[in-house]
Amino acid sequence: MKLDKVLEAIGGFGKYQKFQFFLAGLPTIVVGFHQLVAVFLNATPEFRCAHNSTDESFEFNLASLSYNFSAIESYDPCVDYSSSFGNQIVSEPCQKFVYSKEYFSKTIVTEWDLVCEENFKSTLSTMLYMAGSLIGNLVFGILSDVIGRKKAMVLAMVLLILFGFGAAFSPYYYLFAVLRMGVGGCATGLYMCLFVIAMELVGKQYRVYIGVAVRYFYTTGFVILTGIAYLSKDWFYTQIATTAPALLFLSYIWLVPESARWLLSKERTAEASEVVSRAARMNGVALPDDFSLEQDTSVSRASLSEVLKKGRTLFARALILCVTWASGCAGYYGLSLNSGNIGGNIYTNFLLSVVVEFVSYTVCLSINKLGRKKLCISGLLVAGSACIATVLVDHFVEDDAQLNGYHIALNVVGKFGLSISHCTIYVWAAELYPTTLRNSLLGLNATMGRIGQILAPLVNDIGNFVPEKYSKMLSPAIIGTSVILSGLLTFLLPETAGRKLPETIEEANVFPR
Repeated sequence: MKLDKVLEAIGGFGKYQKFQFFLAGLPTIVVGFHQLVAVFLNATPEFRCAHNSTDESFEFNLASLSYNFSAIESYDPCVDYSSSFGNQIVSEPCQKFVYSKEYFSKTIVTEWDLVCEENFKSTLSTMLYMAGSLIGNLVFGILSDVIGRKKAMVLAMVLLILFGFGAAFSPYYYLFAVLRMGVGGCATGLYMCLFVIAMELVGKQYRVYIGVAVRYFYTTGFVILTGIAYLSKDWFYTQIATTAPALLFLSYIWLVPESARWLLSKERTAEASEVVSRAARMNGVALPDDFSLEQDTSVSRASLSEVLKKGRTLFARALILCVTWASGCAGYYGLSLNSGNIGGNIYTNFLLSVVVEFVSYTVCLSINKLGRKKLCISGLLVAGSACIATVLVDHFVEDDAQLNGYHIALNVVGKFGLSISHCTIYVWAAELYPTTLRNSLLGLNATMGRIGQILAPLVNDIGNFVPEKYSKMLSPAIIGTSVILSGLLTFLLPETAGRKLPETIEEANVFPR
């Protein structure tokens, strides 16, 4: 019997699959920790220059510098005003900084003085983490096919623990940044292996819902992360606390089976049959005595080069999805990371921006009823409009309190829309691509998404390189414009809900006719 037929017979999402889904979901919480912990690790508190060796308090009276302090037209925290010549204050580059401890006792910014001319290093460490995610996506994608999903998952988890603790104890910035890059690769690899294990053991009719439901664990990690950061207020303890739980998950790894689908692909039929038999027993279903599994070899594989030769329509659709994936990921992570920069209480802002994802994913559970196209496009247009509205608010609203409130609200609306599109596009793309090229083209889309992730921290900080008048408007303008254009492009793609999926390039070219 084919594996999909067997899964239908024993219960596509019975007790066994629910148990395994729960076991796979718990480590996903840790992945969520690391994915956005940079919001707190890399936070830049208010700061100023220390004006003497004993100056430790952030509160400072400018009048104490000189009777001629009024000569300072615009106070620059990167400048030391402690020297004077006659009646004139002499400004020099600052050598020591004092930081506000309102929200944090210590971040990597305060640890290594990543401000003023060194502020690019904070952005760099986040970009390296995202680059690690790209590498991890490629490396663990190959490893999971070669050595198995379970072994790749264990390797990713062990390395994540080593890199995570190593980053916490790093005495140097560049070592920290490289180790965080390793964490990014392992966290992404771990998530991918867990996701595949969960998906490959459930019936076809449940896979869409599993793909959405696993994100609840992911977002739960974001919520718990807020509490960890709030209680620790120190980047060292935050890094330790977000890494240590992975040790607990290693303790029950023996309960997680290898993927029966992977075992079949390696012709290890007896082991695959044992996994399925165990699932049947826990689900209370008896398999026939002569039960046997067989590999599905009905569809041969194709190469990406064939898309260019005979799949022009498919190629155009893949290109649209690549653009949408990249802009969507850049927007999603850009808004997530920006929740620490929009003013007000960083913990409240971050919590609001992640809690809204629960609402988004609940909406996504209606994906079969509402359709992939409608949900994805609506999410992109809502998010893009929220970003453009942020630009308009910055231009027309002058009251700081009102401005801060608008920023928070629009950030939440943007995250709501991008979370919907981010979730929906996985399902939509998988159903547009033919079976012969589905994994390869989805891998290409995911790679473009990772490139968008890498660019997200840079887009967020691009305001540092333009005149102050435009600094706050540029980032949301870039994100909003790119996301809206992506939403308009996806109007060219067909709806896939309720349709037979294409098996070959030829079928994909005429799909959905």
